Amino acid sequence: MTPDQLYQELKDLEPAEVETVSRLVQALKRTRQSPLAYIEEIMKFETLDHDPEQDVYVHRMTVSDELKNRFHMLHGGVTATFIDTAMGSVVLQLEGDGAKAVTMNLHVHFLAPATEGRLTAETRVVKRGRTVTLLETRVTDERNRLIATASSTFFRLKQVEESP
Repeated sequence: MTPDQLYQELKDLEPAEVETVSRLVQALKRTRQSPLAYIEEIMKFETLDHDPEQDVYVHRMTVSDELKNRFHMLHGGVTATFIDTAMGSVVLQLEGDGAKAVTMNLHVHFLAPATEGRLTAETRVVKRGRTVTLLETRVTDERNRLIATASSTFFRLKQVEESP
């Protein structure tokens, strides 16, 4: 598709659709520096804080029509992506910006449909070893209804020094 063809496609969009496309284009450009920018933008992903009292890391996302399945509920893969992104964010917060870690496994229990509003993920570190971190996450909606629970293991990759 050429830029002119793309422009023609954009002409008949509603204002809210134009805003969505604009946000996604900007996020796509940001992926050049921050690889998860596009995925985070799609979910409207937010890192809130670490709650030391509960010992959980809190993240939030927004359920939008674009992320729903044919049954008008949040697609399960998006829920899993939200959980995985939140857990990965926790590992990077613990290890520092230069850390590299990957998901070894992710086990999600889908408990209730998410149909609107914002979801909150509360992630707890179960065990932090030398190379492996085990985490658990609970996802709730704005009514505090439990949407999903998950557990995951992340593996820290060795840092490779860059050659000059």
